[in-house]
Amino acid sequence: MTRLHPSSARPISVSLISLGLLASALPAAASDTVYGLWLTEEETATVRIADCGAGPMAGTPCGVVETADIPEGEPTTDVNNADPTLRDEPIIGLTMLDGFERDKDKWKKGRIYNPEDGKSYKSSIRLDKDDPDILKVKGCIAFLCQTQEWTRVD
Repeated sequence: MTRLHPSSARPISVSLISLGLLASALPAAASDTVYGLWLTEEETATVRIADCGAGPMAGTPCGVVETADIPEGEPTTDVNNADPTLRDEPIIGLTMLDGFERDKDKWKKGRIYNPEDGKSYKSSIRLDKDDPDILKVKGCIAFLCQTQEWTRVD
């Protein structure tokens, strides 16, 4: 397997899926926020969640692929994207999570992009109530949902 790092990829400007986080006037402790670096449940990628930045999504979380284990010989670009013009974009730097709205202790009404099938799904994210180093990432098609647990990386 080849582990790709952000230094080997150019950033993409298209936001396919991002996570949103509400900015706080007071800085929160690292364990009290969805911001940070997260290892996916399959342990095949890390996703950096940070403020989406300026514009309409400012103050909300966006999740960008920071590293990915891609089997040797497999494409390192978004070949399954439904939009043919985006299929040459690298997986590293790909925005997976965005469009979230704050709702008490979770972020909802967001989107998650799955580069394995090139599709976007409705999503919500929240910290586990008992362990703030676990992020519950839910993706849904209509009323069918699946939740993954991502682990915070120090």
